[in-house]
Amino acid sequence: MGSGSGGSYSGTNGGSQPYAPSYHVEQKMHQYDVNNGTYHDGKYDKNPTAKNLSDVINGNYIGSKSTSFQMPYVIDMDGNIIIGKRNGNGRGDNAVPTPHPTLIGGKDPVVKMAGILEVRGGKIYKYDNQSGHYKPNIKSMDAADEAFAKLDPKLFHKNFKKR
Repeated sequence: MGSGSGGSYSGTNGGSQPYAPSYHVEQKMHQYDVNNGTYHDGKYDKNPTAKNLSDVINGNYIGSKSTSFQMPYVIDMDGNIIIGKRNGNGRGDNAVPTPHPTLIGGKDPVVKMAGILEVRGGKIYKYDNQSGHYKPNIKSMDAADEAFAKLDPKLFHKNFKKR
C-alpha cells in the first residue's frame, strides 16, 4: 500500500505489538526518529497537514468526488480519526517522511490505533493497521472500526473493504 504521497510503505516492519488499549512509539522507531531529526528537542513536531477527518468531510465526500489518496491515520485517545500527508518535513539533510506520531506530535504521542486510510472518489475504500512506528495488534482494529462507525455510511465506497 502507498504512503500517502507516492512511494512504498513498509507496514508494520515485521510484526505487531501485543494487544493493548493504547500504543506508544516502539523504542527502535523512536531512536530512528531521534537520529533522523523527526524527534528533536524532546518531542515530535506536529505534522502541519494533520487534520481531524471530520474536518475534511464535505457533504457525502471526504474532500470531493475526485479526492483519492492513501495516507496515515491515527485514532487518538479521544477516538478522533486524525489524517495527514507524509510530507517529509524532517530536519536537515536527513529529511524523512513524517511518520504516524507526528499526526499528534508532542513528547509521547499515544494512540488507540494507527494505520493507512485509502480514499477513492471521495469515499473511504479501506483502512488497516499498517504502522511501523506503533505496530498495533490486529485486535486493535476494533478501535478503528468503532471510530469509523461514527461516520455517515454515505462516506464509504460501495466496495468498502472491511479488514
